[in-house]
Amino acid sequence: MSEALLEVVKLNKAFGRVVAARDLNLVLQPGVLTSLIGPNGAGKSTLINLLTGFLTPDSGSILFQGRDITHLPIYRRVRQGLCRSFQVANIFPNLTVLQNVTIPALAARRRGHCLFGRVERETAHSHDAKQMLERIGLGSAAHSPACALSHGDQRLLEVGIAMAARPQLLFLDEPTAGMNPVERTKILGNIRQLAEDGAITFVIVEHDMDVVFSLSDRVVALNHGEIIGDGTPDEIQSNPKVREVYLGE
Repeated sequence: MSEALLEVVKLNKAFGRVVAARDLNLVLQPGVLTSLIGPNGAGKSTLINLLTGFLTPDSGSILFQGRDITHLPIYRRVRQGLCRSFQVANIFPNLTVLQNVTIPALAARRRGHCLFGRVERETAHSHDAKQMLERIGLGSAAHSPACALSHGDQRLLEVGIAMAARPQLLFLDEPTAGMNPVERTKILGNIRQLAEDGAITFVIVEHDMDVVFSLSDRVVALNHGEIIGDGTPDEIQSNPKVREVYLGE
């Protein structure tokens, strides 16, 4: 087995009397597309927020490529290769699609001072951004304003923005939320292809079980801040604890 990309050791987080993470232990291997599932309030988004620096754990540790990042600020985690998307599309609506992807590419390469000039002058990074848009299927919309994209393509653009920072590990929080079936098929196909390319390891939070079981190599089920199941899609579907939570069996 390859060296762990990310390791979580006895992670705890509570909001008053509500426990969102209870002694969580989790290891993520590179190249394994993992889905996090669980009912509302299970702790899925809290876990992502803890791992990406938006929340600070009460106790426990987070190791990324063997380095302790438990208390690192968000921007340093991004520079080390750990990024995320959000449940609500988080884009620059009045900029072009190409500019949306070029800006994080510049920031990730510590050329943020260029943001005060014209992004288009950064020809090398603009070329990389165009290639990124081709990879995610938005190449033809490069010079369109981001606000003109459909909801599904805006979510796809957000994936491209996160990928422009060249992450090694990318968390996608409900990437198909609010999409119609055509949009859902498009983004899932893109994510699966990008995962198979091997450059980025994806972890997805998703409620649609059809999406989870068709897309994932591994599924981790949470409930009340605890892991109640961890395995392949087939193993999770037959797991008694998971079936009890989802089906009341």
